[in-house]
Amino acid sequence: MEFKIKTLSDEFKITGIANVHFFEFDKNFATEVDKHPFYELVYVSKGSLKVKSEDYSGTLEKNNLIIHRPDEYHSLISEEKNSATVIIIGFTCEGLPALFSSKVISLSDSNIKKLAEAVKEGRNVFAPPHNVPVYDMKKNKHKIYGSEQMLKITLEHFFLNIIREHYITSKQENFPTKFNVNEIISYLDDKYKEKITLGELAFIFGTNRTTLCKEFKNATGTTVLDYVGDKKIEDAKRKIKDTNATFTEISIELNFESIHYFTKFFKKKTGLTPKEFRRLYRKK
Repeated sequence: MEFKIKTLSDEFKITGIANVHFFEFDKNFATEVDKHPFYELVYVSKGSLKVKSEDYSGTLEKNNLIIHRPDEYHSLISEEKNSATVIIIGFTCEGLPALFSSKVISLSDSNIKKLAEAVKEGRNVFAPPHNVPVYDMKKNKHKIYGSEQMLKITLEHFFLNIIREHYITSKQENFPTKFNVNEIISYLDDKYKEKITLGELAFIFGTNRTTLCKEFKNATGTTVLDYVGDKKIEDAKRKIKDTNATFTEISIELNFESIHYFTKFFKKKTGLTPKEFRRLYRKK
């Protein structure tokens, strides 16, 4: 018997990624009118956002998404009464239906989770900063195996689900409040050098800030911010003892706001300045 192999077709395909951003816009924040040669996904996970474009002008509320087509002029404005948390992903693709270019889509719970997976995978692919607009996001030098392919697959799954659900009105569900704290700990162990907000963590792991902070402290006995701070200090202590890196280089690598803040934070945690610590503990 001779088996016949069937070729699988791609109805929709991601061909490239420009950026994966997670922004927490201040009230009254506004972008310049801009355009670029790729699609741009704009999703609001908290608050509301005014959108002005050639195809649509209006307000995106929580859980709303819109896609700007390539070379479409558009701008974003965070409303005065309500600051916005926004996911922006720039991408190129084949097979995206025209319905996306002027339609606001309210995401189902399952698709919010899938988008959160894409944001998480985007951090594996791209080096920080993730919350600052840049024209050329750099890839991580040491990427997790398969991270680029996982980002592509996750986004394709996300869009295929939306396309299938376009004519179906789904009852929106709230984020579940139960999640695996060990997964968050593992994630922070890997990403502690980067600037990660509680809002982004809550979005990625499908909960809200209050629940995340409460459950994390119940499980670990410490806060998320203290946990990340302690990880940074332990790393800083190793670098001060075992390398010739300057204190400025260490503070930059660990994403402190300034060398002054790093010195102050280090002394608060250890009782010594970085200079005093190196003098006492530097390996001969």
